[in-house]
Amino acid sequence: MQLLTIRLFGELSAVDGDGNDLHITSKRSQAALIYLALRIADGGNTSELRSLLFGEDPTRHTADIVADLRNVLRRISPEILIDEGDSIRLNPSVVWVDTERFDRLVDRPSIHMTREATELYRANLLEGYMSGREEFDDWIAERRLNYWRSAVGVFGRLLNAQIKAFWWDSAVETASRLLALDPTQEVVHRTLMRLQLEQGRADAALRRYQECADILKREFARQPSAETERLRDEIRAELDRLPAPREVFYNADSRPVLILLVEDDLVTSALIEGFLTEADYEVIAVADGADALMEIGRRQFDLLILDINVPTLSGLRLFEIMIQKGIETPAVFVTGVAGAEAEARSLEMGAADFLRKPIRKENLLPRIRTILQRKTRAALKQSRLAP
Repeated sequence: MQLLTIRLFGELSAVDGDGNDLHITSKRSQAALIYLALRIADGGNTSELRSLLFGEDPTRHTADIVADLRNVLRRISPEILIDEGDSIRLNPSVVWVDTERFDRLVDRPSIHMTREATELYRANLLEGYMSGREEFDDWIAERRLNYWRSAVGVFGRLLNAQIKAFWWDSAVETASRLLALDPTQEVVHRTLMRLQLEQGRADAALRRYQECADILKREFARQPSAETERLRDEIRAELDRLPAPREVFYNADSRPVLILLVEDDLVTSALIEGFLTEADYEVIAVADGADALMEIGRRQFDLLILDINVPTLSGLRLFEIMIQKGIETPAVFVTGVAGAEAEARSLEMGAADFLRKPIRKENLLPRIRTILQRKTRAALKQSRLAP
């Protein structure tokens, strides 16, 4: 049973099992809680804590600080703090700490674990926090840097997976977060420029180039690399050729784009169908996975929009059956369930994209346009290669 949740990424947050904030007014007691939270995996000791808070002063002790913290935590439960002489620690069986969970996820190759790690890293460790004790603040700064380095690697791993899956919008979001962590990474600026160009947003890509150039000049007194300059020229050529946003690509045989919507929530189904119909797509909507499978057998669809949790056959199972049958229709998964697992599973299976409810038109339609454009370009390329 989880009795205490501590978040150290961003501002310090401690919440009990009932959702009540834990208020610790003393800066030193707050520092003690942070220390124990960061050492929850291997335990802490009062000697190290005293050194961090009081340096080499032999007259100062941590007994009062620990006693104050113990009194606060015991109001929640006596199980939270394990105190054994010189050893003191938070009980990992009833206390959850975001940094400890991040540590266990960061080196795992699973895309699910990678996605969860990026969700945990909402900001740098204790951003803006100062205890007023130089030794302790230096100790925090060292850990802040280590977590920042790990986060850069984790976001980079997620970005690579999203690019390989052609999840342009998700990749743009991840690249933007990566640049927020380290705006000096020219390769990430270039990746974001390429993604925006693929989305038909050449104007945004050119603005990104200029931002990259400004940062490199300010931070390193240098110009962008030749590779970045070549991409800039490609972006300018695209703007000259297509100054306006590109429209939806229709099929080569000029028939309307046909989309299968699988959604059992009537309100959400009506909302999405309205968005699609207004954009001149032809839509067939069903509320059951088995019905969807029958429709796929009857017609050739250009795109599927699959709610993950629908009766009879879930969206994920329906997509698995399609893969087994060799049906290559791109699919966008939709879910209202929180957490990283569904998105990671969709990415691993090869879905064209992933959306969380509530669905908004300004998010849905550009993603559909991007998927259909990509499908059309692939078909045209294949036709040119055909004998």
